[in-house]
Amino acid sequence: MNVRRPRLVLASMLALPAMHADEPVVLDPVEVTTPLPSDALLTQPTPVTAYSGDLLTSAGITTYDELAPLVPGFFASPQSVDNISLNLRGLTTDAADPRIPSRVPVFQDGVIISSPRGGGTALFDLQSVEVLKGPQPSAFGRGVQNGALAITGNPALNETSGEFTAGFGDNDARLARGYYNAPVIPGKLFVRAAFTLEKSDGYVDNLIPGAESLQGEETLALRTSLRWQPAPGTTADLIVNFQHDTPPGIAFKSMVIPTAGDTDPYSAAALNRGNELGIDRDLWGITGIIKHRLSESWEVTSTSAFRDVDSLDEFDADGSSLFLFEFAEQSYDRQLSQEFRLDYDAGGRLTGMVGAGVLWEKGREDVTLRTDENVLFAVLTGGAPPPPGLLSYYEETYTNRSELLAADVFGRADYKLTEKLTVGASLRVTQEHITSGYQSFAAPATGHPVFGFIVPSAGGGNDAFRPTPGMLETDGDYTSWSGRLDARYAFTPRHHAYVNVGRGRRPPVLTFDQTTFARQELDEERVVNYEAGFKGTTATRRVQYGVSVFQYYYDNFQTEGTVGLSTVPIDGGRATGQGLELTVQGAVNAHLGLFATYGFTDAEFDSRNDDGQPQAYAGSRFRLTSRHTFSLGGTLTVPAGDRGVVFVTPVIQYRSEQFFEDDNNAFGGRLRQGGYALLNLRLGYRPLNGRWEITGYVNNVLDKEYLIDAGNIGQDFNLATSIRGAPRTCGIQGTVRF
Repeated sequence: MNVRRPRLVLASMLALPAMHADEPVVLDPVEVTTPLPSDALLTQPTPVTAYSGDLLTSAGITTYDELAPLVPGFFASPQSVDNISLNLRGLTTDAADPRIPSRVPVFQDGVIISSPRGGGTALFDLQSVEVLKGPQPSAFGRGVQNGALAITGNPALNETSGEFTAGFGDNDARLARGYYNAPVIPGKLFVRAAFTLEKSDGYVDNLIPGAESLQGEETLALRTSLRWQPAPGTTADLIVNFQHDTPPGIAFKSMVIPTAGDTDPYSAAALNRGNELGIDRDLWGITGIIKHRLSESWEVTSTSAFRDVDSLDEFDADGSSLFLFEFAEQSYDRQLSQEFRLDYDAGGRLTGMVGAGVLWEKGREDVTLRTDENVLFAVLTGGAPPPPGLLSYYEETYTNRSELLAADVFGRADYKLTEKLTVGASLRVTQEHITSGYQSFAAPATGHPVFGFIVPSAGGGNDAFRPTPGMLETDGDYTSWSGRLDARYAFTPRHHAYVNVGRGRRPPVLTFDQTTFARQELDEERVVNYEAGFKGTTATRRVQYGVSVFQYYYDNFQTEGTVGLSTVPIDGGRATGQGLELTVQGAVNAHLGLFATYGFTDAEFDSRNDDGQPQAYAGSRFRLTSRHTFSLGGTLTVPAGDRGVVFVTPVIQYRSEQFFEDDNNAFGGRLRQGGYALLNLRLGYRPLNGRWEITGYVNNVLDKEYLIDAGNIGQDFNLATSIRGAPRTCGIQGTVRF
């Protein structure tokens, strides 16, 4: 197993140091709004759960799925490093097609990075991680439909400091991570370099002779930051990110075709092609951020960024030793963006912001299918006698392309009507030019014509998708808007209530029918979200809390279906969601901190569409959406003599039943995971000066068996596959600081 720190971890009070009984206990705020300053945390009219990078490091959080238990309404299911399903309040993003925009975008240092294969990034040396909920028309240079994940790295500082961590664990897991910060010109120019290296064998054996295990990890990530402060009120940051991932293959396991006599999802797999399976991904980006205070009331910010993603994923989609559905997906993405933002705050009743941004993005996905025609024919016909002339090796390739040029103008204004009541509004107008392309290439060796009578999209010598006359292209121009109205009321300086209504949108999707080559367009996906909440903290900040209720309505909800052997976007119609979220954390005393989160989400497809017609997915719950989630944990810190402290952190998380497909009835309704709980534990020691630390951990203490996904490509041929979650693993790591 990889050296992943516990998936379930506490935050603000996870590593509370030993304190004298008469000292006040102060917790870091949880509910914040990005990217506003910390002195306004409680006054914001929308829930955003945020944690500092230092607390994430001490808690061992380095992946999205480890973060998720601390955030009610948020869930992450990583099939692999380049295929991570993010679910926020029932809404999931996991499409690999570059023509399908992300529903739950990821932002890094204020820049959107959620291309289909580039949104998964290592979490290390961070200033903060924040999960925003509801439409966010003005938070970033690109609009947020109904929630987002925001990652901010540590900037270079005017200090000399450093840290290094090393560790090892089950499955030959190894970890090295650290940073070094130093001034180049004291008070003017600073530099910071950080890295993380994580490698482990997989936790699922592959029975193919000579094959390495599956579901492992191998990641090298680097970040270099420069900060220049040429004058008071002016700051310029240059940030360069690089990440290289080469993990072993995904552990698809057939739920139909036996492996070593069984279809148990928790036993070994037998995926042919052995060590050819796996991912080879490079992503790098450069970001420049300039902030300049024009006066006491005005500040301008410029954010410029370029990003490049190149990923190859070789996987065995049938989950068996048969040479049936052997896929390769090669993805490329290039992105260039520029944003300007002007903020106004004169200390009076009115504050505001206006901004503008431009984004250019170009993506391509090359999908290659390899198969044995004899096996494919037997599967598609239920074992009928094969005709003569079938090929033992056959392959074909198709390509999806997308190009986006978008311009946004946006703004926000807040007005203080009374000392207690403030109202606000934000608006974004977006102009987009979208170009989509599709091409199917003639197979190197002509396929058998019999497949033209079995697979609807086959023909022209191809078994799966008939060749196109070159690259098919279509485009469109679209103007849209999103916005939010809100109000907040301060009962006391530390207890606030808010209400808001927001409209979010997801751009239209342009595709081609792979059978007729006809142009297809899915309308813009729209959501209207209503929310009310209450949050606050006690005077000594011993206890913090936040509670919110929400209701949203979707039109043109985009989901996915299968045509032939391809997954394509389809219009799922109308959908509705509602829920409640609760977060409480507090310090019982100087040595014990506790926290609890609860989330209720009831999100499903409506019974009828806008025209009053029955919907195909009527009553089905959204993919990966549990109605109930709960987490509880704490940290007990005990003095170890007069030199240091011992700390122990148990955390438990529970998720109720979830379905793995928007069509809950797919595969006879078996594509589901029942409710389950995971328990994780950390135990460590550090001296009072905090110069070093040693920590042991056990993930999934009770060795609970659970699935992270099921269905996948094979389900539409009654050959569904599953992917198991990680079993119990343990390890140890040490940290030195200087």
